[in-house]
Amino acid sequence: MRLLLKLLLIGVLIWFGFMVAGSYQVRERLLDTFLAYNAQLPGWMSFEQFLVAVIVACLLVVIGLLAIGLVGFVALRRAVSVARHHQAAQETALHHALDRLKAQVQQEYERLITLSTTLTQRLDKRAILQNVLQAATQMTSLPHADSAVGMWVLDFDTDRMHFETGIRCDQTLFAKTAFELNEQPLTRLVAANDVLRFEKWQDGFPFLVPDKAAKLGSASAILIIPLVIERTVLGFLVVFCHPDVLKTYEDDQKFFNAAWGQLTLALAIAIQGELAIRDRLTGLVNQAYFLKRLSQEVDRCSRYQLTVGLLMIDIDDFKAVNDTLGHPQGDAVLKIVSKLIRKEVRAIDLVGRYGGEEFIVLLLETGFSDDPDATGSSSALIVAERIRKGVEEEFHELKKPLSVTISVGVAVRRFPEDRQMDAHDLIRVADEELYKAKAAGKNRCCVYLPEEIKSP
Repeated sequence: MRLLLKLLLIGVLIWFGFMVAGSYQVRERLLDTFLAYNAQLPGWMSFEQFLVAVIVACLLVVIGLLAIGLVGFVALRRAVSVARHHQAAQETALHHALDRLKAQVQQEYERLITLSTTLTQRLDKRAILQNVLQAATQMTSLPHADSAVGMWVLDFDTDRMHFETGIRCDQTLFAKTAFELNEQPLTRLVAANDVLRFEKWQDGFPFLVPDKAAKLGSASAILIIPLVIERTVLGFLVVFCHPDVLKTYEDDQKFFNAAWGQLTLALAIAIQGELAIRDRLTGLVNQAYFLKRLSQEVDRCSRYQLTVGLLMIDIDDFKAVNDTLGHPQGDAVLKIVSKLIRKEVRAIDLVGRYGGEEFIVLLLETGFSDDPDATGSSSALIVAERIRKGVEEEFHELKKPLSVTISVGVAVRRFPEDRQMDAHDLIRVADEELYKAKAAGKNRCCVYLPEEIKSP
């Protein structure tokens, strides 16, 4: 069928050629041309030969034009094909890029959700701050270089930024651990309202002890991250990291900004939680929080077979201070006594304001002396005596009623002998000993001693 169509097409073209030749008198025109150029043509060439040469030349021109057209068509088709493939490749690349972007956004979203959940798993200030530091360290560390992070937190009493805690660094690393709000780097942070980045820590935070700085190793670059909420700088992070972190920071800046916002929120929660459990006047923990911690510690001591001591402290004749000198002077006395108590106990111990002029102290893993020659003595009693003497020495040169003293009741929960004693029993025993100290003349300490210790 195809061959028949080709033959028919050739016949039509031949017929069309004869028609055109007849219409335009092609033979007569070619004859005139032959006669006009006969002198220049070879003598042996007849008109029929000339006509054949013209036909061959025309065929060659037609074939040449067809070849050029075919080559152009093939080239055009190839160009269209290449363009289509290029467009398809671009579309595929765009789809892949969009997929990667979606995956990246989803990954960053999940990281932020995980970060948010992790930061506030516990509402204890120390736990939250530790989570903040760990998050900052993980986000800025590289497989070949770990970051070191230090945190400064605003002290609302002094309006100063002081070093709070750190990971892979402590306060011995820094030549300066407290900053006024109107000095560097705080003023620069407030002015920039953004993260400050420096390739060398000397350019951005030159407050390191030179001999200690060597421990940073390859973490020579620095990020200073302000933790700002409602235009108040609650604190800032100083991140010592590898310089490569700064090179890729721009690419992940949106994620970092969102993460820093989460860290700021966590710090605000920690500060708010700290304020919620603190007595506003003395800065000690309030009664509700102390009792909660006391119950937890009693349970822990039972689990790990540990002893725990408790001190009940009362300021002697405190009512006379308020009645004679007024409540502002009484508040000043309470603040001084609370500082003296905190001075004489360890960081792991807990000091609370029990109410009015009464204080309560939890002495972890502190019980009776192991010295066989010190029968009846108590390690908790030794701490109580230090506190009593410290208060007496602080006020002894002042006139009445400011020459205040304190009375202390001491109780110890042993294991396993006192394993039935709960937190309320421990408080009751310490309170009874406080009453004995008051009744015995004040400015003294009384300790509860079991019968087997009184008379071994």
